[in-house]
Amino acid sequence: MHAQAAAARSMTGTPNARAVQAGQLVRQATGGDLDAFEELIRRLQRRVYGFAYHHVRDLDEAQDLTQEIFVKLYRNLGRYDPARPFEPWFWKLATNTSINYRRKRVPVPTDQSPDHVAVTDSALPQHDPTLFDALTQLDPAYRLPILLHYYADLSLEQVGQSMSLSIPAIKSRLHRARALLRNSLAESEEINDPAQPTKPPRGPAQPEAHK
Repeated sequence: MHAQAAAARSMTGTPNARAVQAGQLVRQATGGDLDAFEELIRRLQRRVYGFAYHHVRDLDEAQDLTQEIFVKLYRNLGRYDPARPFEPWFWKLATNTSINYRRKRVPVPTDQSPDHVAVTDSALPQHDPTLFDALTQLDPAYRLPILLHYYADLSLEQVGQSMSLSIPAIKSRLHRARALLRNSLAESEEINDPAQPTKPPRGPAQPEAHK
């Protein structure tokens, strides 16, 4: 089994090859090969943590959610159908786990200490904080397609499979999400840009001169 995992790691990095590798690793992990499961976690960890962080907007909670997603993965390995692509199945599991996590979570302050951020920041994608704030304000119905498509790097078909929606429905949600983000960013620019021209206040009306 160790030799099979090593062979899987030596395959090419194309999307189809990654899918084959993932399916093979899942089959090995289902058979009790912990090395194969660890390799699967290694390949997914960065994307899963980025997905979790953008979903909960807290470093510690993102770690907890990431761990919960991988625990759910391990417990559900036997339910994976090797005849189907792995990633849509996995991200559907990750999406459902994230939704359930948010429902039961207790809100915590989003401020993080500088030292904590310095340690963990290298594991996160770097994005405009204004865009990040706007993204976190989206309803999950619109935020999740954005995260899956642009952050988890899934195709529209895979996003649809992950969320049990048709491709037209995913396109519609992405279109709506982008429009909401544009509006939110435009409002932020108006609030934060001191150079925006302002209309001078109107003074009291002057009485008309009598002829």
